[in-house]
Amino acid sequence: MNLRAFTVAALFSLTIALDAQPVPDAAKPPETAGAWVDLLAAASGWKATVTYDTLTGTGHILRGLDLVRFKVGFPLYSAGAGRVLKAPAVRDAGSRLEIPREAVASIASWFSERDAERASRFSIAAILIDPGHGGKDSGAIAEFGSGKDRLRILEKDVVLSIAGDVFSRLQDRWPDKRILITRSGDTFPSLDARVGMANEISLGINEAIIYVSIHANASFNKSASGYEVWYLNPDYRRTVVDSKKSEGVDENVLPILNAMLEEEYTTESVFLARSILGGLKGGLGDIAVNRGLREEEWFVVRNAKMPSVLVEVGFVTNEAEARKLSDTDHLRKLGDGIYNGIVDFVDYFEHRKGLGSP
Repeated sequence: MNLRAFTVAALFSLTIALDAQPVPDAAKPPETAGAWVDLLAAASGWKATVTYDTLTGTGHILRGLDLVRFKVGFPLYSAGAGRVLKAPAVRDAGSRLEIPREAVASIASWFSERDAERASRFSIAAILIDPGHGGKDSGAIAEFGSGKDRLRILEKDVVLSIAGDVFSRLQDRWPDKRILITRSGDTFPSLDARVGMANEISLGINEAIIYVSIHANASFNKSASGYEVWYLNPDYRRTVVDSKKSEGVDENVLPILNAMLEEEYTTESVFLARSILGGLKGGLGDIAVNRGLREEEWFVVRNAKMPSVLVEVGFVTNEAEARKLSDTDHLRKLGDGIYNGIVDFVDYFEHRKGLGSP
């Protein structure tokens, strides 16, 4: 491509999107003869894009969140927050931009450093969304009115709609994470199958998973309404250390490790619950009652060996709330709240703290 062949208006901010071609080693320069490498070929090897402004002779190489700025003829490259790479300059060869092999190696080395830094951080590698009930188990059921105003509402349908929305949006936001859902239709996974799906996820070093179960409430008190988020009672004792990962560990040490991990999961579950409750409050405002955080030994939260919460989105036994739970816009707001709460939680732990791992 001849970058000079375009009008000034067309090339003022010319972005060249590359076909990403993975390479075994990001630090290995492309196999091109001579001391110079086609900049587009180098960027392709890094799975990056190049933007170049011919008016100023400046441009950048963008790979994910990693940005390297360059100026033709200038032997310095700006990388990240104030990092400067000293290497021979890019040149405009007329039909293409060329970069010296020494500069390719320097930039590749910086990209590798960034990869190593990210790999050393804690990350939430998987999120499991669990819409309760399903299939033969309808969950809570309520009926109101008659004729055209008749409403029959099933918990399993309400929570599947919300969970599907949250699941889809999490997939869009984090295509590199494993976003899972226990059911995508009107099926009935057993409680054991639900938590087993989460507990059996294989995680790498510094990787973790969180579990969010979504339900709708019911009460003999027909005026009861509102949303709430539950986490496991901190006094409940359970085994959370993975037996496969603890082979060879002194039996006298295992109880100590288990107690430490229990405390870690409890702390993180409370934080996750608070994040989701805050998301729901922000999304719903005054149109629903905030019933706060609660503790209970629900099956899924006591058997999931990870930070886990159970969200109750409202009462199907309250007619006014049941009609809201049958409204698409209201379900979307509930989905917004849960989604935003999860995002806030992930952001906090990946960038500030980090989760424990069994």
